[in-house]
Amino acid sequence: MPRLTRINYLPRVFGFGATFIAIAWLTHVHEWSTGLYVLAVAYFLLYPHCVYWFDRLRESRKGIEVHAMMFDSFMLALWTVAIEFSGWVSFTLLAAVILNNTMTGGVSQFIRAIACYGLGLLAGVLLFGFHWSPQAPLGVEIITMIALQAYIFAVAWVFSRQNQRLFRTKTDAEKKNVIFSTMLNLTDLGDQSESFEQLVEEALKVLQGLYPNQSFGFALKDPDETETLHFAAFTSDLEEEQRASLRHQLSCVSEYLPQGHIISASEQDKGSFVFPLKQRFDRFQGFLLIHGPALPEEERQALRLLLKQLSTTIANKLLSLELKSAAERDALTGIYNRGRLEHEIADAQARLRDNKDEHFTVILIDLIGLKPINDQYGHIAGDQLICSVADALRATCREHDRLFRFGGDEFVILCRDKTGQGAGALMSRIDRNVKGQKVSLPTDQGDAMDVRIELSVGQAGSDQVPPEDVLKRADERMYEDKKRWYAARDRYRYR
Repeated sequence: MPRLTRINYLPRVFGFGATFIAIAWLTHVHEWSTGLYVLAVAYFLLYPHCVYWFDRLRESRKGIEVHAMMFDSFMLALWTVAIEFSGWVSFTLLAAVILNNTMTGGVSQFIRAIACYGLGLLAGVLLFGFHWSPQAPLGVEIITMIALQAYIFAVAWVFSRQNQRLFRTKTDAEKKNVIFSTMLNLTDLGDQSESFEQLVEEALKVLQGLYPNQSFGFALKDPDETETLHFAAFTSDLEEEQRASLRHQLSCVSEYLPQGHIISASEQDKGSFVFPLKQRFDRFQGFLLIHGPALPEEERQALRLLLKQLSTTIANKLLSLELKSAAERDALTGIYNRGRLEHEIADAQARLRDNKDEHFTVILIDLIGLKPINDQYGHIAGDQLICSVADALRATCREHDRLFRFGGDEFVILCRDKTGQGAGALMSRIDRNVKGQKVSLPTDQGDAMDVRIELSVGQAGSDQVPPEDVLKRADERMYEDKKRWYAARDRYRYR
């Protein structure tokens, strides 16, 4: 049913009903014809219901109410002439035309309504002649004033209800827009965050921006392990003591916990609410923690939508990181591969172009004797030797150094040193802690053998050679070191 028809129904019924009483009284006082009384019954008492039900029964979203309001303006002008311009009644009829049309259609509809009212006056004068009798009995004037007040009240009440509905609709729409915007933000975080930790940290900030009175935490837990968490992060407003307590509480949570379960409560209206994420992350179960005043059910429903989006974003990020790691990691040793090395060196060269002090050093390492190991004891022993060397080099490197497997038996360490002194110290540690160390290797025969790690090493820095020639120069020096190693030995043997 058209909204305007529904709005105007009650004001028209009340206003026309009171106007009918005034006109009926005038008809009796002035002893006008009975026909005028019958027309008043038809127009003021029956016509409002006809308009309402006609629009209600029609299968059309576009109502006839605007046309009916123009018709009202014309007809009320006719009645103004018919009742000989009776003072308060005429004023009330004109006021109804102005008020109703201006409130529902603005200035443009008001102008059209006044034009129809003027046509009605002209038609009335032509039909009934011009008779000016503004005086009316006191009772008629009182009824007319009451009718005008009732009409104004009815219009105001209807519009007040409509405004309340519109406000509720607007508020609801704004909340949904905020939720939708937050869901988009969570989706974008998956692409913008470089690490899983950064994604979770930013996601918790987004949620706290939506619910500023709450504190948030996120945890990953292996359901088969008790009292331990694989990962946990919290918003910055929680103190360390609170975080420790919440970590302990989350570590005791079962993955089958119902959503919204209270795991601790310091006050009746406050507590910690945990929401398990239904999607599994490898073998782990995710939990979102909300610490603060209890959320109403309406907010919880919105939060469940965000949880689904957060769960999907985290799962996609973990999968993306897993694929990225698989693409840039060596399958045997777990260290970075040659593709990642090329990317890192290009990045180091770009930084040096932007800042002449951002030098870098490359250390190229060759494992001597891998082929004889493979030929004599099998590839299982050779693979174990490669892994042992990778582990030893990884333990020797500093935190900001990057270790790569360059080829079958070659490794590269990329050092971001401005002077190369750190790389020189690293070379010394490799000589001291890796070269000559014994490792135990399994053989194809099922036994084990001890082998010393023998390496040839070459170093070059961008402060010595052009950046694009660093790797090549390190390779040349590594081969020079290998020649010296072979030249120092009459024959190659294992000891």
